Amino acid sequence: MAWETEFLEGGTKALVRLEGVVDSTNVEEFFALINSIFKQGVKRVVLDMENTSYLSSGGLSVIVDAHKKAEREGGKLVIARASEMVADLLKVVQIEKIIPSFPTLEEALKAL
Repeated sequence: MAWETEFLEGGTKALVRLEGVVDSTNVEEFFALINSIFKQGVKRVVLDMENTSYLSSGGLSVIVDAHKKAEREGGKLVIARASEMVADLLKVVQIEKIIPSFPTLEEALKAL
């Protein structure tokens, strides 16, 4: 697992690159990563999921909770470049109606 966080625009935005699997073996780490971003005062987050091969229901819950937290704090969370597996999951559970998803990183960053 190689997750990276890049802070942009003077630390007002965060780009989180999720690679590999997000499942029961690392969902707590994912939760901690997302919370640490919010604790640093960042309210606008892009999840780059181009290289995410699997997302469990627990991982999906972390994303939904993070989206709600961002909105409560006047921010926004969006998804960029979802892999085919992730895009299919988001469609099946109809998350794309709640959390915006963009085909390119540029579009996702502009949407913040």
